Amino acid sequence: MPASKGPITALRGNGEYDWAAFEPESYFEHYYADPHPDDDDLTRLAAATLMHAAPDGDGLNIIDIGTGPSLIPFMCAAPRAASLTCWEFSQANVSWLREELSRSETRPQWLHFWSSVRAVYQGKKQLPADPGPLLQAKCEFAQRSIFDLPERRWDAATMFFCAESITEKRPEFEAACASFAKCVKPGGTLAAAFLVRSSGYTVGQRRYPAIDLCASAIEDVFCGLTASAEVQQIGAAEHEVRSGYTGALFLRAQSR
Repeated sequence: MPASKGPITALRGNGEYDWAAFEPESYFEHYYADPHPDDDDLTRLAAATLMHAAPDGDGLNIIDIGTGPSLIPFMCAAPRAASLTCWEFSQANVSWLREELSRSETRPQWLHFWSSVRAVYQGKKQLPADPGPLLQAKCEFAQRSIFDLPERRWDAATMFFCAESITEKRPEFEAACASFAKCVKPGGTLAAAFLVRSSGYTVGQRRYPAIDLCASAIEDVFCGLTASAEVQQIGAAEHEVRSGYTGALFLRAQSR
């Protein structure tokens, strides 16, 4: 009789996690209190991608999906955006973001990343030293699931560390990527970031899921969803960046 291999742990889906209990300030303290060079690179890549998004001008309607406790996607999009939609499922994160944007002074960590956005636009656009008032004027919130995104509504979309960080089930991950890719108009710009070799992450005392990804897995998903897609590595991807993942991947794509 073959030896027992022990119980097989079933993969958990998005609906099996308590997103209402997510602790955004704990997440901020762990991931953004001490800015990491990989986040600087991501900020520059995303800002440059959106700087060249069609159509020309500063009237783009841009959405960020699964924003979480981060102002980086808003800052990357703000120079070109007429409106910024935050599409975020967790009420805790929405409340945190509203409070963060209502601060009289922007936290120094966000000013650090904003300086990277300003560097991308140097000589092309005059941007304020503090992005706070700009973000307050342009941001609107929708507490909704990524799986409920309407199709072909926005000119550009961003999604940083969302689709791979909400489930352990690959079909759900692929469905989330499809919702993201289809929410922009034909020819619209997509900019996204994904964790590499993540085994999940802990926020406060709670464990949350992740899909273990590599560049080819991202390319396989988005080549079938977009007119063009390019994946670029962020960081060396040779050592653990913060607890639970090793580097990141940046996707720029054009909707079909």
